[in-house]
Amino acid sequence: MNKVNLNLDKKLTNLAGYDFGVKIYEEQVNNKLNLNEKFEIVFPDEIRMIASSFVQGFFADIVKQIGLKATEENLVVSNEKLRNSIIKKLQ
Repeated sequence: MNKVNLNLDKKLTNLAGYDFGVKIYEEQVNNKLNLNEKFEIVFPDEIRMIASSFVQGFFADIVKQIGLKATEENLVVSNEKLRNSIIKKLQ
């Protein structure tokens, strides 16, 4: 599968900030996934909450490339609660 494991500071439990989302996407995800098929983004186990500002920054380029519907259909996040939270915040 098309997969990226995010490497974040172990002390982080919440992700927030549009610019931080863009930075993490550009450094760790950009050009590493085929967005036209199922792709998985693996968040570290420590992450409990993701603010809408981070989601919007992180997924801005993905949504721009393939659209919101395809992003929702193709995005795989093993933590179902996090995935649902991300999808809600993209809408």
